[in-house]
Amino acid sequence: LRSQAPPSVRHQRSTSRLAMAPSVVNALVIVASAAAPAAAYGHFRGSSGGESMQTVEMLSQAPPASGINAAHRRAMAPSVVNALVIAASAAAPVAAYGNFRGSSGGESLQTVEMHMYKADCGKSRALKKFARSAMAHSRMPGAGMKPDEIKPFETVLKDGFFPVSCVKDMMFTYGDKFHDNKFEYKLGDVSNVSIVHYDSLVVKEDREPMTHEVCFDFCRTIPDMSFFGLQNGRMCYCAPYFKAMESDSSQCDAVCDGNPSTMCGGKTKSSIFSMHDCQTTSADLADSAGKLGEASAEMTTLEAHVSLAARNLQTAADEFQPMFGSAGDPVASDLFQSAKVYAGELEKAAAEAKKLEATVADLEHTAMGLEGQDFSNPEHARSAEATIEDMEKTATSIAAVSEDLEKLAKASSPTYEHEEEIGAGKTYYPAMYFVDKQFEEVPSTCGGVPAEKPLISTFDGCARACDNDVHECVGFGFFGYPFSQQQQQQRPQQGLQPGRLRPRFLQVVPEGLSGYGGQGVCFLYSKMQSVTYYTKCEGATGPLSPDKVMCFVKFSEFEGATLKPDPSGKCDLCLKEAKKADR
Repeated sequence: LRSQAPPSVRHQRSTSRLAMAPSVVNALVIVASAAAPAAAYGHFRGSSGGESMQTVEMLSQAPPASGINAAHRRAMAPSVVNALVIAASAAAPVAAYGNFRGSSGGESLQTVEMHMYKADCGKSRALKKFARSAMAHSRMPGAGMKPDEIKPFETVLKDGFFPVSCVKDMMFTYGDKFHDNKFEYKLGDVSNVSIVHYDSLVVKEDREPMTHEVCFDFCRTIPDMSFFGLQNGRMCYCAPYFKAMESDSSQCDAVCDGNPSTMCGGKTKSSIFSMHDCQTTSADLADSAGKLGEASAEMTTLEAHVSLAARNLQTAADEFQPMFGSAGDPVASDLFQSAKVYAGELEKAAAEAKKLEATVADLEHTAMGLEGQDFSNPEHARSAEATIEDMEKTATSIAAVSEDLEKLAKASSPTYEHEEEIGAGKTYYPAMYFVDKQFEEVPSTCGGVPAEKPLISTFDGCARACDNDVHECVGFGFFGYPFSQQQQQQRPQQGLQPGRLRPRFLQVVPEGLSGYGGQGVCFLYSKMQSVTYYTKCEGATGPLSPDKVMCFVKFSEFEGATLKPDPSGKCDLCLKEAKKADR
């Protein structure tokens, strides 16, 4: 598997392809025609001031019958190598080799680990003892084709690395112009490049026990190198590219001298790692800020929806609970106690969102302050990486909070298409129709087994919510606009708007457009257990007028039946109690 992408590649694949230099595209075409490999595009982020482990998304187009294996690599034509050289010189891409298998004849997504140190980009390295000795020997062979221009351990040029293959590398044997294999060097007339050995620039007494990180820390400061290789547990070299040669069946099974839990090549094979360029900090910052802004805007909308539902539930409870308590209707009073509890849950969720909104505002302010900064400056790079990391963590938190808010918004104040909602209440009759038709249009309250949490909606909206809860809901209690005129004038945008009763169908029609026009509080039931009906409210215009408080049941559930309490207890549908309130 070979993949090449310019340093500025983003994870949106279509954008990445359009942004690639023509020579890189040509390189991919050459590679594809030679060995049908995969194309991979990665988007990498690191943590502030240290290493982080990331995953790289690989878009794999494997041959129809199998994945890309050693046999495929051995069969690759020289044009593949030339393609890599062309791409490297044109756009300093990342080339990756891996053993990823795709589905038969098609695409599959794979991930690999990547070690990130982005905050170190552009940093002037602290001169350790071995670094000073390396600089003293910087004019010695082993620094590529222009050793006089190499200043190792001075400036960080790469911000991460990830493993790509275990191969017998042609570059180790035939691409070493100045080290142990200098007499085997054959690339002078081909690509005119040379690998750079760690041992060539660091004197023996200053060398560290070899690990992946030690080799990376060295090679990341060598210009024009995109890969590093490890062999025999201790040999480290940097390379602009690599090429697999035919070899035996041995593996990269030599443990690293500095970390016995990892492998550093084998006797004849190299563990190859690709390094990631530093030049994406500014784009990463802008990308993270944009995503955070989008997520925050969605969360803010949901927070406003949930907060309004909480205020209206609380206001309705403040009005109705004491009224029904003093009227001797404890069932209705308890309903609004549950509404208060649920309003508190909604307020708590909204408060979490508001905290995140404040965090987002701070992060956006910080990001604006970093615009136009030179991210080769270690201090600016650390600030940018810390901000990006904080943005991503916050975006993750926003996604979780938004998911919860969306569920609460749908449950507490569901919205429907206008056509979907209108007329839904026509299939619901007053509960008293099935108890005593003489009192079917008097105000009534009911109790039973709750099917859902209390919600805010119109009469038709409550009916639609009950219809949507197909296997549970059989009816609901509706409590319309509870405000006095004085309260309504004080809260024109926050309260429930008054409604009027449409004869026979009990359809609440909104009289205003602000706030919750024509809406009220409804309690859905999976089983009706009691009803209290008020017989002395004819002509009333207060909170207990007939168009504002009534219990309804789904006609299809009780057609041909009765809800009148059965003293024998043999009727499953019948209410346990129907209480007449002569007031």
